[in-house]
Amino acid sequence: MDATGKYLSTAEVGEALGITPAAVRRLVREGLLEVKERKLYKTGEDYYFDQAEVQDLLPQMPGFKRKWQNEEDSRLGARKAAFMRLAAVKKTLRHGDIKNNFLLSLESYPEKTAALLRASYFLYHLNHFAKGGEEYLYDLKEKVIRKFLLDYTPENGLEVSFIKGGPRVYLCAACRSKAKNMGLDYSKYKSIYDGCPQCRKENDYYSLFEFKVEYGEHRFCFHTPYHIARKWFEEGRGLPGKTSERGKEEAFPFGRPISEAEARAVTLDEVTRELTSFLGG
Repeated sequence: MDATGKYLSTAEVGEALGITPAAVRRLVREGLLEVKERKLYKTGEDYYFDQAEVQDLLPQMPGFKRKWQNEEDSRLGARKAAFMRLAAVKKTLRHGDIKNNFLLSLESYPEKTAALLRASYFLYHLNHFAKGGEEYLYDLKEKVIRKFLLDYTPENGLEVSFIKGGPRVYLCAACRSKAKNMGLDYSKYKSIYDGCPQCRKENDYYSLFEFKVEYGEHRFCFHTPYHIARKWFEEGRGLPGKTSERGKEEAFPFGRPISEAEARAVTLDEVTRELTSFLGG
Protein backbone atom coordinates (compact mmCIF):
# COMPACT_ATOMS: atom_id res chain seq x y z
CA MET A 1 0.00 0.00 0.00
CA ASP A 2 1.23 3.52 -0.76
CA ALA A 3 1.82 6.21 1.87
CA THR A 4 -1.75 7.56 1.59
CA GLY A 5 -3.30 4.17 2.36
CA LYS A 6 -5.56 4.56 -0.68
CA TYR A 7 -3.67 2.69 -3.38
CA LEU A 8 -2.67 -0.99 -3.51
CA SER A 9 0.43 -2.41 -5.18
CA THR A 10 0.34 -5.21 -7.75
CA ALA A 11 1.20 -7.72 -5.02
CA GLU A 12 -1.59 -6.47 -2.75
CA VAL A 13 -4.15 -6.51 -5.57
CA GLY A 14 -3.22 -10.11 -6.35
CA GLU A 15 -3.66 -11.04 -2.68
CA ALA A 16 -7.01 -9.22 -2.41
CA LEU A 17 -8.44 -10.81 -5.57
CA GLY A 18 -6.82 -14.22 -5.19
CA ILE A 19 -4.96 -13.99 -8.50
CA THR A 20 -1.36 -13.88 -9.69
CA PRO A 21 0.54 -10.80 -10.93
CA ALA A 22 0.10 -12.06 -14.49
CA ALA A 23 -3.67 -12.01 -13.99
CA VAL A 24 -3.48 -8.49 -12.53
CA ARG A 25 -1.69 -7.37 -15.71
CA ARG A 26 -4.42 -9.07 -17.74
CA LEU A 27 -7.11 -7.09 -15.92
CA VAL A 28 -5.20 -3.93 -16.83
CA ARG A 29 -4.79 -4.96 -20.49
CA GLU A 30 -8.50 -5.73 -20.81
CA GLY A 31 -9.50 -2.38 -19.33
CA LEU A 32 -11.06 -3.91 -16.22
CA LEU A 33 -8.67 -2.26 -13.75
CA GLU A 34 -7.15 1.20 -14.07
CA VAL A 35 -3.59 2.02 -13.03
CA LYS A 36 -3.75 5.07 -10.76
CA GLU A 37 -0.05 5.54 -10.03
CA ARG A 38 3.29 4.19 -11.22
CA LYS A 39 6.27 3.91 -8.91
CA LEU A 40 9.61 3.91 -10.70
CA TYR A 41 12.51 1.77 -9.52
CA LYS A 42 16.00 1.37 -10.96
CA THR A 43 14.97 -1.76 -12.84
CA GLY A 44 11.30 -1.20 -13.65
CA GLU A 45 8.01 0.14 -12.35
CA ASP A 46 5.23 -1.13 -10.12
CA TYR A 47 1.58 -0.23 -10.63
CA TYR A 48 -0.76 1.07 -7.94
CA PHE A 49 -4.55 0.73 -7.96
CA ASP A 50 -7.47 2.33 -6.13
CA GLN A 51 -8.43 0.17 -3.17
CA ALA A 52 -12.16 0.79 -3.62
CA GLU A 53 -12.05 -0.20 -7.31
CA VAL A 54 -10.24 -3.41 -6.40
CA GLN A 55 -12.89 -4.27 -3.83
CA ASP A 56 -15.60 -3.62 -6.43
CA LEU A 57 -13.94 -6.20 -8.71
CA LEU A 58 -13.94 -8.95 -6.10
CA PRO A 59 -17.51 -10.23 -6.73
CA GLN A 60 -16.90 -10.07 -10.48
CA MET A 61 -13.78 -12.24 -10.45
CA PRO A 62 -15.58 -15.61 -10.82
CA GLY A 63 -17.13 -14.31 -14.06
CA PHE A 64 -13.78 -13.05 -15.36
CA LYS A 65 -12.15 -16.38 -14.56
CA ARG A 66 -14.90 -18.28 -16.41
CA LYS A 67 -14.40 -16.00 -19.41
CA TRP A 68 -10.64 -16.61 -19.36
CA GLN A 69 -11.23 -20.35 -19.03
CA ASN A 70 -13.59 -20.34 -22.05
CA GLU A 71 -10.98 -18.46 -24.09
CA GLU A 72 -8.36 -21.02 -23.07
CA ASP A 73 -10.69 -23.86 -24.06
CA SER A 74 -11.20 -22.28 -27.49
CA ARG A 75 -7.47 -21.77 -28.00
CA LEU A 76 -6.21 -25.16 -26.79
CA GLY A 77 -9.26 -27.37 -27.04
CA ALA A 78 -11.47 -28.07 -24.03
CA ARG A 79 -9.96 -31.46 -23.20
CA LYS A 80 -6.34 -30.29 -23.32
CA ALA A 81 -7.14 -27.12 -21.39
CA ALA A 82 -8.94 -29.07 -18.65
CA PHE A 83 -6.00 -31.46 -18.34
CA MET A 84 -3.57 -28.53 -18.04
CA ARG A 85 -5.70 -26.86 -15.35
CA LEU A 86 -5.83 -30.08 -13.35
CA ALA A 87 -2.04 -30.46 -13.65
CA ALA A 88 -1.61 -26.84 -12.49
CA VAL A 89 -3.75 -27.47 -9.39
CA LYS A 90 -1.59 -30.48 -8.51
CA LYS A 91 1.58 -28.42 -8.99
CA THR A 92 0.22 -25.66 -6.75
CA LEU A 93 -0.49 -28.20 -4.01
CA ARG A 94 2.99 -29.66 -4.43
CA HIS A 95 4.62 -26.21 -4.19
CA GLY A 96 2.54 -25.54 -1.08
CA ASP A 97 3.74 -28.77 0.53
CA ILE A 98 7.36 -27.94 -0.32
CA LYS A 99 6.98 -24.51 1.29
CA ASN A 100 5.40 -25.87 4.45
CA ASN A 101 7.98 -28.65 4.82
CA PHE A 102 10.84 -26.23 4.22
CA LEU A 103 9.67 -23.71 6.80
CA LEU A 104 9.02 -26.48 9.31
CA SER A 105 12.56 -27.83 8.85
CA LEU A 106 14.05 -24.49 9.92
CA GLU A 107 12.79 -24.93 13.48
CA SER A 108 15.72 -27.24 14.27
CA TYR A 109 18.39 -24.86 12.88
CA PRO A 110 20.35 -22.13 14.70
CA GLU A 111 18.31 -18.91 14.78
CA LYS A 112 20.56 -16.81 12.53
CA THR A 113 21.01 -19.62 10.00
CA ALA A 114 17.26 -20.22 9.95
CA ALA A 115 16.67 -16.51 9.23
CA LEU A 116 19.17 -16.61 6.35
CA LEU A 117 17.60 -19.75 4.87
CA ARG A 118 14.08 -18.38 5.21
CA ALA A 119 15.06 -15.17 3.42
CA SER A 120 16.85 -17.23 0.74
CA TYR A 121 13.73 -19.28 0.11
CA PHE A 122 11.59 -16.20 -0.51
CA LEU A 123 14.38 -14.49 -2.48
CA TYR A 124 14.50 -17.56 -4.74
CA HIS A 125 10.82 -17.02 -5.55
CA LEU A 126 11.25 -13.25 -5.87
CA ASN A 127 13.83 -13.95 -8.58
CA HIS A 128 11.21 -15.96 -10.47
CA PHE A 129 8.60 -13.20 -10.13
CA ALA A 130 11.15 -10.70 -11.46
CA LYS A 131 11.91 -12.98 -14.42
CA GLY A 132 8.16 -13.29 -15.00
CA GLY A 133 7.71 -9.56 -15.63
CA GLU A 134 7.92 -7.87 -12.21
CA GLU A 135 11.36 -6.44 -12.93
CA TYR A 136 11.09 -3.70 -10.30
CA LEU A 137 11.63 -6.47 -7.72
CA TYR A 138 15.36 -6.49 -8.50
CA ASP A 139 15.65 -3.41 -6.28
CA LEU A 140 14.43 -5.47 -3.33
CA LYS A 141 16.75 -8.31 -4.30
CA GLU A 142 19.74 -5.96 -4.11
CA LYS A 143 18.79 -4.86 -0.60
CA VAL A 144 18.37 -8.44 0.60
CA ILE A 145 21.68 -9.66 -0.81
CA ARG A 146 23.47 -6.62 0.63
CA LYS A 147 22.13 -7.60 4.07
CA PHE A 148 23.35 -11.17 3.47
CA LEU A 149 26.84 -9.82 2.87
CA LEU A 150 26.92 -7.37 5.78
CA ASP A 151 25.21 -9.50 8.45
CA TYR A 152 26.01 -13.15 7.68
CA THR A 153 29.16 -15.29 7.51
CA PRO A 154 30.27 -18.78 6.43
CA GLU A 155 29.40 -19.95 9.94
CA ASN A 156 25.77 -19.11 9.16
CA GLY A 157 25.94 -20.86 5.77
CA LEU A 158 26.91 -17.99 3.42
CA GLU A 159 29.78 -18.31 0.93
CA VAL A 160 30.63 -15.51 -1.49
CA SER A 161 32.68 -15.93 -4.68
CA PHE A 162 33.83 -13.61 -7.43
CA ILE A 163 33.17 -14.87 -10.96
CA LYS A 164 35.55 -13.11 -13.30
CA GLY A 165 34.02 -12.02 -16.59
CA GLY A 166 35.44 -10.11 -19.51
CA PRO A 167 35.07 -6.44 -20.33
CA ARG A 168 32.33 -4.94 -22.43
CA VAL A 169 33.91 -3.89 -25.73
CA TYR A 170 32.77 -0.94 -27.82
CA LEU A 171 34.30 -1.43 -31.25
CA CYS A 172 36.11 1.49 -32.83
CA ALA A 173 35.29 2.58 -36.41
CA ALA A 174 38.18 0.56 -37.85
CA CYS A 175 37.09 -2.66 -36.13
CA ARG A 176 33.47 -2.15 -37.15
CA SER A 177 34.64 -1.79 -40.73
CA LYS A 178 36.74 -4.96 -40.45
CA ALA A 179 33.77 -6.89 -39.05
CA LYS A 180 31.58 -5.82 -41.99
CA ASN A 181 34.26 -6.73 -44.52
CA MET A 182 34.63 -10.18 -42.92
CA GLY A 183 30.87 -10.73 -42.94
CA LEU A 184 30.71 -10.95 -39.13
CA ASP A 185 28.23 -9.28 -36.84
CA TYR A 186 29.80 -7.17 -34.09
CA SER A 187 29.17 -9.69 -31.31
CA LYS A 188 30.85 -12.49 -33.24
CA TYR A 189 33.78 -10.26 -34.15
CA LYS A 190 34.31 -9.28 -30.51
CA SER A 191 34.17 -12.91 -29.36
CA ILE A 192 36.95 -13.81 -31.80
CA TYR A 193 39.21 -10.74 -31.81
CA ASP A 194 38.32 -8.90 -28.57
CA GLY A 195 38.72 -5.50 -30.27
CA CYS A 196 41.93 -3.51 -30.52
CA PRO A 197 43.72 -0.88 -28.37
CA GLN A 198 41.53 1.83 -29.93
CA CYS A 199 38.30 0.16 -28.81
CA ARG A 200 36.73 1.38 -25.57
CA LYS A 201 36.36 -1.25 -22.84
CA GLU A 202 34.44 -1.44 -19.55
CA ASN A 203 36.44 -3.82 -17.36
CA ASP A 204 34.54 -6.40 -15.29
CA TYR A 205 31.27 -5.53 -17.02
CA TYR A 206 30.38 -9.22 -17.20
CA SER A 207 31.82 -10.18 -13.81
CA LEU A 208 29.51 -11.39 -11.04
CA PHE A 209 29.46 -12.04 -7.33
CA GLU A 210 27.98 -15.40 -6.41
CA PHE A 211 26.22 -15.83 -3.07
CA LYS A 212 25.72 -19.44 -1.99
CA VAL A 213 23.63 -20.29 1.04
CA GLU A 214 24.17 -23.89 2.13
CA TYR A 215 23.25 -25.50 5.42
CA GLY A 216 22.03 -29.01 6.12
CA GLU A 217 19.89 -30.22 3.24
CA HIS A 218 19.16 -26.75 1.86
CA ARG A 219 21.06 -24.93 -0.90
CA PHE A 220 20.44 -21.63 -2.68
CA CYS A 221 22.55 -19.68 -5.15
CA PHE A 222 22.18 -16.04 -6.22
CA HIS A 223 24.15 -13.78 -8.55
CA THR A 224 24.64 -10.02 -8.57
CA PRO A 225 26.53 -7.96 -11.18
CA TYR A 226 29.97 -6.76 -10.13
CA HIS A 227 29.18 -3.08 -10.69
CA ILE A 228 26.22 -3.28 -8.29
CA ALA A 229 27.76 -5.27 -5.42
CA ARG A 230 31.33 -3.95 -5.52
CA LYS A 231 30.54 -1.04 -3.21
CA TRP A 232 28.98 -3.32 -0.60
CA PHE A 233 32.35 -4.91 0.10
CA GLU A 234 33.73 -1.50 0.99
CA GLU A 235 31.05 -1.27 3.72
CA GLY A 236 31.84 -4.64 5.28
CA ARG A 237 34.16 -7.54 4.53
CA GLY A 238 36.86 -7.45 1.87
CA LEU A 239 36.51 -8.84 -1.62
CA PRO A 240 36.19 -12.63 -1.73
CA GLY A 241 39.33 -14.56 -2.49
CA LYS A 242 37.49 -17.39 -4.24
CA THR A 243 37.43 -16.66 -7.98
CA SER A 244 36.37 -18.51 -11.11
CA GLU A 245 36.66 -17.48 -14.73
CA ARG A 246 34.10 -16.82 -17.44
CA GLY A 247 34.44 -16.09 -21.12
CA LYS A 248 35.54 -12.86 -22.78
CA GLU A 249 32.17 -11.22 -23.25
CA GLU A 250 29.09 -13.01 -22.08
CA ALA A 251 26.01 -12.52 -19.96
CA PHE A 252 24.22 -15.67 -18.84
CA PRO A 253 20.58 -15.55 -17.68
CA PHE A 254 20.04 -16.99 -14.21
CA GLY A 255 16.69 -18.20 -12.92
CA ARG A 256 13.40 -18.72 -14.73
CA PRO A 257 10.04 -16.96 -14.90
CA ILE A 258 7.52 -17.83 -12.19
CA SER A 259 4.92 -20.43 -13.14
CA GLU A 260 1.25 -19.80 -12.41
CA ALA A 261 1.18 -22.83 -10.11
CA GLU A 262 4.18 -21.57 -8.14
CA ALA A 263 2.77 -18.03 -7.96
CA ARG A 264 -0.45 -19.33 -6.40
CA ALA A 265 1.39 -21.36 -3.75
CA VAL A 266 3.95 -18.68 -2.87
CA THR A 267 2.27 -15.36 -3.58
CA LEU A 268 4.06 -12.16 -4.47
CA ASP A 269 2.49 -10.43 -1.47
CA GLU A 270 3.88 -13.12 0.83
CA VAL A 271 7.32 -12.87 -0.76
CA THR A 272 7.56 -9.09 -0.44
CA ARG A 273 6.21 -9.11 3.14
CA GLU A 274 8.72 -11.76 4.21
CA LEU A 275 11.70 -10.00 2.64
CA THR A 276 10.66 -6.57 3.90
CA SER A 277 10.41 -8.07 7.38
CA PHE A 278 13.87 -9.62 6.96
CA LEU A 279 15.25 -6.17 6.15
CA GLY A 280 13.68 -4.80 9.30
CA GLY A 281 10.82 -2.99 7.60
